[in-house]
Amino acid sequence: MTTFDNNEQTNKDKGKDRFTIGSYRDGTRVSTGDIRRFTGIPTFLKAPLISEVKNPTVGIVGVPFDGGTIRTPGSRFGPRAIRDYCWRLNEYNAELGVNPYALHNIVDCGDIILSPLSLEDSHDSIRCGIADLIEQGMVPISIGGDHFIAYPILQAIHAVHGKISVIHFDAHTDTADYCYGQKFHHGSIIRHAVDDGLVDGDKLIQIGIRKVFHDQELDYHKDNNIEVITARDLKMMGPGLRDILMDRFKRLKDQKVYITFDIDFVDPTYAPATGSPEVGGPTSDEALECIRALKGLDIVGFDLNEVSPPYDVRDLTSLLAAQVLYEMVSVLKPTN
Repeated sequence: MTTFDNNEQTNKDKGKDRFTIGSYRDGTRVSTGDIRRFTGIPTFLKAPLISEVKNPTVGIVGVPFDGGTIRTPGSRFGPRAIRDYCWRLNEYNAELGVNPYALHNIVDCGDIILSPLSLEDSHDSIRCGIADLIEQGMVPISIGGDHFIAYPILQAIHAVHGKISVIHFDAHTDTADYCYGQKFHHGSIIRHAVDDGLVDGDKLIQIGIRKVFHDQELDYHKDNNIEVITARDLKMMGPGLRDILMDRFKRLKDQKVYITFDIDFVDPTYAPATGSPEVGGPTSDEALECIRALKGLDIVGFDLNEVSPPYDVRDLTSLLAAQVLYEMVSVLKPTN
């Protein structure tokens, strides 16, 4: 029968082994980088908070806004849920052969303060918040929130880099026009980005598309030379998906590239917690391979959006989103 010695001095006399009984009685707090991160304060990628780091190079920020959602809100809770599941991530990415923590000075920048009652105010807050991270020398990675957040982010990116290339992972084209009499919503951000001159259509690649609401969307793609890789196209690539996509991305090699990733890109079997799930999408493994195919591009920012925790099953979507975030940082080029 095992007995527990509650005498502090007796336990100290047993040696300095941190795993002996009673060895956690000295009041030490768990750090953000501790592998036992099912305790402590959750942060994106287990990274330290921005206030604790000098000269950060990658800033991950929550954008908890879902006021652009047409039907099913809830993604404002996405940043918190994804933080909660980052504790399961490792340091070394064996698939890509990199340790992103060794390549980048990653920080959790907290959440941008937003009004849930005003799309206009939130638009300005998001744009200013991302501009501030860029000004501080960080590559911004934004965690939504609904997909509307990508529009003000692209404006902030454009103000620094000019016209950029965009790779857009989504089940939908997001080239819709007015909805319920409103011009701006989460289904129109790609149209606005092209129409406003933030990106040229021929430098835009959409991947995973499998739901088109109106034939006018297809006309818009033809008129603007937008490349579309459907979900079915991805399936036909088979086991060589990563290499095939890398070859398709070669035409963007000399460009500044922004990545926007809607979690409904993934089949709802693997990512049920989203407001607009569409069947027939990529598996979780295929989704990760798509992100890994971005390696080598000059990436100036990411966003990950539309995770809506109220609709999750055993937190599967938050777990996958955390892994997608990890892969995103793993494909970034070192900043120095």
